[in-house]
Amino acid sequence: MNARRLIAFALTVLMLLGTLVACAQTPDDPAESTPAPAVPAGTNAPDTTVEETTENPYDEEGFLKSSLPEELDFGGADVTILWWNDVEQPEFFVENTNGELINDAIFKRNANVEAKMGVTLKWVDIKGQYNSDGQNYANHVGNMYSSGDTTYDIISAHSRTIALTAMSGYCTEMTKLDHLDFEKPWWPKVMLDTATINEKLYFVTGDASTNSIHQMYAIFYNKDQVKNHTGLVEPAQLVDDNNWTMETLFEMTSGVYNDKNGNQKADKDDFFGFTSLNWHFDAIYYGCGMTMLEKDADPAKLLKVADDWTSEKAINLGADVGEWIKKGDAYLDTNNYANIFVNGNALLVMARHHDIASIIDKAGFKYGIVPMPKYNKDQAEYYTCVGNPVSLYSIYALSKDANRAAAVLECWASEAYRTTTPAIFENTFKLRLSETSTESRMYDLIRESVTFDLCRFFNRQLSSMGSEWYKCATTAGSWASKSESLMKSVPALLQSVADSFNKIDN
Repeated sequence: MNARRLIAFALTVLMLLGTLVACAQTPDDPAESTPAPAVPAGTNAPDTTVEETTENPYDEEGFLKSSLPEELDFGGADVTILWWNDVEQPEFFVENTNGELINDAIFKRNANVEAKMGVTLKWVDIKGQYNSDGQNYANHVGNMYSSGDTTYDIISAHSRTIALTAMSGYCTEMTKLDHLDFEKPWWPKVMLDTATINEKLYFVTGDASTNSIHQMYAIFYNKDQVKNHTGLVEPAQLVDDNNWTMETLFEMTSGVYNDKNGNQKADKDDFFGFTSLNWHFDAIYYGCGMTMLEKDADPAKLLKVADDWTSEKAINLGADVGEWIKKGDAYLDTNNYANIFVNGNALLVMARHHDIASIIDKAGFKYGIVPMPKYNKDQAEYYTCVGNPVSLYSIYALSKDANRAAAVLECWASEAYRTTTPAIFENTFKLRLSETSTESRMYDLIRESVTFDLCRFFNRQLSSMGSEWYKCATTAGSWASKSESLMKSVPALLQSVADSFNKIDN
């Protein structure tokens, strides 16, 4: 029985415990009361009659049931999904089963949605990767909207592409729709807290997107090399000891570099304490508990620059990271950073899950995984940044039946929680790739601590505001002066985003 089922079973048992009464029940037998416990003379014995009326909230597989009515049936209606065919990892449509775990889970999820909702899913695909085709995707949806075309029901693409599409008014406000239950675990609460704009919600992600798991950032480490370097403690143990911090990371990687090929320059054939890409360093910023945008109480403004962005904490962290890289303790390599680690030439690597998972089988060593380090021991929680190529999902503004589309999306996410997420997370990451139960526990911690920021979604509209900190930090620039300069233009850009949403009539 896996961890999810054990937890589900334990919760179910707790729900069946009556006050001062022990009850035993099987799915086929009625609840039976047991004799009352002995009580001191002269006191009133408790009422031992307990009527069990609470339905088990978990299904036979140990997954939380959805709140969708079982009788919900749309009579074979077509529901059309516009999806991005340049999605980084498979997520939407597959032709058939082929024996590959994730492919078959996607097929099963889609079949389950059609059967449970009484619909036929229709698939339309175009490119939606933001950097190359995001504007074209938004223009396509805009052209459909302008012509009154009601073909689409659900639309999904790269996070920044859908954010642009929503800002243009082509997405339905979702909180007013029937059937979407944002209290369920397949919708991350932090996503909803982040994504609401003017108390309205135009896009979501979660289990519905396989890439929400593939894109999680983490630190992978070479267990063998940790043991080979005197005085180093495994990062997983540091997590358990509340000592996995940026200071510890700096100390662990200090002086580890070895010019293995003797050419007196750092390259992919040397050994490094740490390796990654410069644009992955957003994960360090967010891992330290900071954000870039906050909600503004002023309904005309909606958004404002977070205090974190110009704080002493951000300034000091940027300076420390710059010095770390300049000393050679951290090595940035655009093309080889993941392979450097897998080839055994790095103690640690910072990467999105799939970047390492796709090649870790080639490694000839035992590895571990931990969340991004805390800023210091006083930080209460760990935070996991999710890469930008995560899919966001919206209900098209001219859907023929927005509530039907919402029901299908809710069922999609619920079924993904039962099919694609276990296939990726439980069976692939936690079991196939994990050396011990410790790694499984770390994966759980990473996934439970995901965080989002609207600054990342609206990065282009904000003149790449979300990219400025990592660019400054990884080039040893002064964030104090850089952020001061940027604050001259960012408020006006934020106002432009706010004006766009304030124009949307919902």
